[in-house]
Amino acid sequence: MGLAALFVSGVAPGQEGERYVVDPAQSDFHWLVYKAGAFSRFGHNHTIAVGDLSGNVLVNRDDLAKSQFDLQFGVGQLVVDDPALRSTLGDDFSSVPKPDDIAGTRKNMLSERVLDGEKYPQIRITGTGPAAGAGMQELAVKVEMLGRVIDLKVPTKVTIEGDQLHATGEFELNHADLGMQPFSVMAGALQVGEKLSFTYDVRAKRATR
Repeated sequence: MGLAALFVSGVAPGQEGERYVVDPAQSDFHWLVYKAGAFSRFGHNHTIAVGDLSGNVLVNRDDLAKSQFDLQFGVGQLVVDDPALRSTLGDDFSSVPKPDDIAGTRKNMLSERVLDGEKYPQIRITGTGPAAGAGMQELAVKVEMLGRVIDLKVPTKVTIEGDQLHATGEFELNHADLGMQPFSVMAGALQVGEKLSFTYDVRAKRATR
């Protein structure tokens, strides 16, 4: 699987419910990118973290299945290889990329073949749910990126208690699932692997108005 202020226009007109606003300081949304190819020992696995996640969740207490969410982040604010995040991920991320490595990874990530950041600066995630106030469930999600809309099913664990909403989950996708081409050099001898591992921990607080 982060993202300018989000507007409520993503919520259907006339929709009633309690609005929860994402707390970016308490939320985490990141994914892992893995090296591949015959010369992979010369590369690094990388972490990509959303730097400006924003959004709303509209909870319909009378019919939770009619609840909706709308999240957004800017690709230009994505954080590559945050040392604090890498330190939590074990041996596969124990190497320390140099500043030039990080800058190169960021340039490749924002290139036309991958996120095409100049043409498509925002990624938006919308969907319905949570369908229940607690426990594991699957959310129907639409991801707007690269000029297209991608439908996904995302597992999540949701808790709604008082004025706090908490949603967590993990899932894997391939670059192809999102319409992206993994970066590759030397005829594929050093490349980014197809798999992307996403983790999110989103916290939101009920709006006072």
